[in-house]
Amino acid sequence: MTKPVFTEVIKVLDGKFCNPTAHWDRMFRTSKNFFGTPFSMELSDKDIPEEYLTGLVKCRMIYSDQSCKVQYQHYAFRQIKSLRLVEDNNIDYAFKYADREELNALLFRKGDCDDVLIVKNGCITDTSYTNVVLENATGLYTPSTYLLAGTKRQQLLDKGIISEREIRVSHLKDYNRLYLINTMIDLEDNISIDISKII
Repeated sequence: MTKPVFTEVIKVLDGKFCNPTAHWDRMFRTSKNFFGTPFSMELSDKDIPEEYLTGLVKCRMIYSDQSCKVQYQHYAFRQIKSLRLVEDNNIDYAFKYADREELNALLFRKGDCDDVLIVKNGCITDTSYTNVVLENATGLYTPSTYLLAGTKRQQLLDKGIISEREIRVSHLKDYNRLYLINTMIDLEDNISIDISKII
């Protein structure tokens, strides 16, 4: 049986890795769970190639029990103007698999929207590539029914900037805005849409 391959994405800003410990910890937990032996490779700022020492850069690590490939690329934010609700009650993305076949199948259903907002058992989870944060007059909330425990999501929870709660599709009307967050996207980057743009 072929062992799975995983990926880890780390934000690099002006030649510095952002929140690296959270990423090494996730790689450690994943490799220990699937391979029995924790993955021990860690990068430092001095490992970043010279051409990627300025601006916003995405570092992607693709790893298995046999190898690890590191890729860098300059990063630009995607513009998201609408999301389509798609339902999948069986999807499981608790680990950051390199194989995104399930997510890509859902993304294929986005129609003329920019991405999908995945619903599982009536609850809001994630988009195809981000966690989400919903805003109303009382604060900022992230679904407790997430698919992937994102590092940015956890960082914002730890700082008390966002709170976790169950958010069902029927609750969307109680919010006015939805923000997309992940390793590369902070709340202040304002990659967000009005709730009315969720179709």
